[in-house]
Amino acid sequence: MLDYCRRQSWPRHPTMPRTFLAILCLWFLLIYIPGWALGTELGPPPTFPKDLSGLELPAEERGLFAPQVLRVNPQNRQESRTFFNTYYLAATPPINWTGDRAICNAGTTAANFSDAVLLRVNYYRAMAGVPGVVFSDTYSAKDQQAALMMSVNRSLNHTPDNSWTCYTTDGAEAAGKSNLAMGTPMVGPAFIDLYLKDRGDANYATGHRRWVLYPQTQNMGTGDLPPGGSFWAANALWIMDVNIWGPRPPTREEYVAWPPPGYVPYQVVYPRWSFAIAGANFSKAAVTMKLKSTGAAVPVVQEPLATGFGENTLVWRANGLSSDAVWPKPAADTAYEVTVTNVVISGSPCNFTYLVTVFDPATSVGVMPALFLLMD
Repeated sequence: MLDYCRRQSWPRHPTMPRTFLAILCLWFLLIYIPGWALGTELGPPPTFPKDLSGLELPAEERGLFAPQVLRVNPQNRQESRTFFNTYYLAATPPINWTGDRAICNAGTTAANFSDAVLLRVNYYRAMAGVPGVVFSDTYSAKDQQAALMMSVNRSLNHTPDNSWTCYTTDGAEAAGKSNLAMGTPMVGPAFIDLYLKDRGDANYATGHRRWVLYPQTQNMGTGDLPPGGSFWAANALWIMDVNIWGPRPPTREEYVAWPPPGYVPYQVVYPRWSFAIAGANFSKAAVTMKLKSTGAAVPVVQEPLATGFGENTLVWRANGLSSDAVWPKPAADTAYEVTVTNVVISGSPCNFTYLVTVFDPATSVGVMPALFLLMD
């Protein structure tokens, strides 16, 4: 059907007019193709920098923390549901971009639009049990240059050179310190979802996700362009600051998992699941999943290990899904018991078991199994 829709010349049909065929294909695209699949590009994630150069902020921006710290206890179904419906589903204001691609003007975006991007970042961080972040004006101004460069050149690159259209040194610096993505008709917060999903064969290590959820980070930035003409929308999300090698702050769990333990809306459950612990050795680790209700095994495919972004992480694809797939809406709350074994921490092997209950936040009731954690 999709190939049929893509044909350049519409074949004549003895009984079906072209208008009806066009409507039929449009209906197919809107109903059966996920929104992000209408056009997205997600390159590889940035890696740890060699040093702290370019990460120092002006004095007036140092020591800034998230003005509104989002908190949620995912072990409580209603609390997770309310948190999703209040913060994740919050309306995205118009971007009100002031720039112009034709003259390489990166422009600015509306303050409340940037706030919406930040809210999506902090939604994920709160659900994962890590501290919130605040956007730096310095980082965001450079990211705006990077987003312009990616959009006008129709390409993503963490090391663009001066041959790029609309090249600036600030934009090139930001490209090396930011998650980068393009898409249409996506804008703003939807790109944060794309980073958490980390679809595509090149993103088997979920590097973008690891940066978004990196506990040490206190300051980020965002640069955003809307789609226009033949150009896609673009986002650059600055994800590293001077705290990158600093002490790890307290987190809700010893580890950072996505999806996290507790009740998680199915809309933010992605095919790739991840389990991160700073300094952990996952070389001999294994993961299994089963349905809590029946004990039936859930198929998992472990991804290759990779370092260079965020905390050391074990990644696997669950339920036989490809990385591009959308997690299906559950008919009822579905609890998955996850067990990760042979995680070596400070020379000692450890095992972890936790429960993730995938649910539909449109429903107010559901089966509510207890959360538990075991560690040997």
